[in-house]
Amino acid sequence: LAPCRPGRGRGAAWLPSAVPFRYHASGTMVAPLGAGARVVALLAVLSVSVGLYTRFHHLLTISSLRSNHSAILALVDANPRLAPLCYIGTLVVVIGLTCPGATMLSFIGGILFQQPYASAYAYCGYIVGATISYFVTSFILGDFMRRRLAAKSQLFQKFEANVKRNAFVYLVVARYTLVFPFFFVNAAAALVGVDWRTFVAATSVSCVPGSVIYTTAGRALANMLHSLGDDDVVDKTQLIWMAIADPNVKACLGSLSVALCVLAAVRIMQPPEADKVLGKED
Repeated sequence: LAPCRPGRGRGAAWLPSAVPFRYHASGTMVAPLGAGARVVALLAVLSVSVGLYTRFHHLLTISSLRSNHSAILALVDANPRLAPLCYIGTLVVVIGLTCPGATMLSFIGGILFQQPYASAYAYCGYIVGATISYFVTSFILGDFMRRRLAAKSQLFQKFEANVKRNAFVYLVVARYTLVFPFFFVNAAAALVGVDWRTFVAATSVSCVPGSVIYTTAGRALANMLHSLGDDDVVDKTQLIWMAIADPNVKACLGSLSVALCVLAAVRIMQPPEADKVLGKED
């Protein structure tokens, strides 16, 4: 892109020629960040994340949930519109800043809200939070880390090529199977340079199972909340399996799995965009 100079062309005066905008590998136009600016931005994000966790992590413990359970439910009932917004906003901040606690917050959604509202609220938080996390990683570390990994790691080069060939399918499988941590998929997609539209589309599809399973597990946790001691450790894996065993969850996951298999087959059979372009040139 040629830099726009003040006074040349309609609407060009607002863009100073001293700021050479460029495109990130994900297709997003950004202004370049120097090494100092990247460090400052990274330290700012880490400071906020650590500060939030240090200040509020005690609220996610079993003892805190049990002692405040009735009071929080009363607040939710008294604020039927504000309570979901607060819950979604909290999820967005925690996921967007890669702050620990997203799994427990998902469980809490099932404790505070009835289905299917709990799943819908968690789903909204997942999508917006993951998108923010993607852009934060892209702007702070994206090209900087990707260039270094691509220059020094053949494994990363191969992984990058495979993901770009079928990025949508790779992201859907990574999230749907719940094998990779949520934050890892966000960061990996940004570092590899997956287009942001593909990232949002794949996340929107593949976050449905997680929102249903984790909030249903939260409902199971609510049923046993007052029988647990302060020092008892909750087996999150057991809660998730209890949620998967729920007939409603099975029906939801079964229908979604069939739809995703059809969609994945269609996307896999489509030739990559790069191959289309090369084919036209040949």
